[in-house]
Amino acid sequence: MTAKRRRLKDLVSDPRFIPGVYNYCDRWCERCPLTSRCLTYAMEREEDAGDPASRDITNRAFWQRLEGILREAHEMLDEMLRERGIAPPAPDPEAEQAILRWREGAHRHPCAVAATRYAQTVEAWFDASGPLFQARGEALESHHRMGLTTVDPEAEAAWLQDAVEVIRWYQHQIAVKIMRAVHSSLRDEEIDIELDHSDADGSAKVALLAMDRSMAAWAELLRQMPDEEDRILALLAALGRLRRDVESVFPNARAFIRPGFDTGGTAI
Repeated sequence: MTAKRRRLKDLVSDPRFIPGVYNYCDRWCERCPLTSRCLTYAMEREEDAGDPASRDITNRAFWQRLEGILREAHEMLDEMLRERGIAPPAPDPEAEQAILRWREGAHRHPCAVAATRYAQTVEAWFDASGPLFQARGEALESHHRMGLTTVDPEAEAAWLQDAVEVIRWYQHQIAVKIMRAVHSSLRDEEIDIELDHSDADGSAKVALLAMDRSMAAWAELLRQMPDEEDRILALLAALGRLRRDVESVFPNARAFIRPGFDTGGTAI
């Protein structure tokens, strides 16, 4: 066994990690309070090897690192199965076709379509918003020069940046999580077995939280950019409708307990 694989085995068995905490997170590690309890984060840090580029999702190093982690995980799983005398399952053509059906159904679901449309509208808004942010920055700079006590320019700029980061982070993730929720729901229904739909509810909850946070961020942009009221209110309305529809399709999603996040940082 290689040293790397031994290290991965040690990480898997480390009791400080919360089982499954990474299954229903938003992958925003820089803002996550549970990175020290997350096996996925620890495995990624093992592979960083001090290369800052490997943390950049637009950089080839990121995808090469991710591929390496996945390959090592598969090899480790096969080895652990062999040690226990368990034969890996043979490929099932029917199962593969079923997965394709569920994936196609997830992409066509009205909530997924609406979420994709929202992401496209957000992109268009930011494409046209350069002058808006420039004007807001100049206004805040002017307030700073004038020494106005009714406005804290630094705080306003920080809140504006935070709002933009939140919107951008969840812009496409909302659709992705909805598709996963629908995919899981279709799978459970087609195989016709008694399941609690926990994966569907968990994924839908992540999407709902992403919408909650995005709506709060848009409200902050509206406060700072009142001239954009019509366009921002339209985006807020679209998110509000989508949130209502997702809650209707997945009525138990809000009650789903995410390991770590909804259990006070402990496993359940």
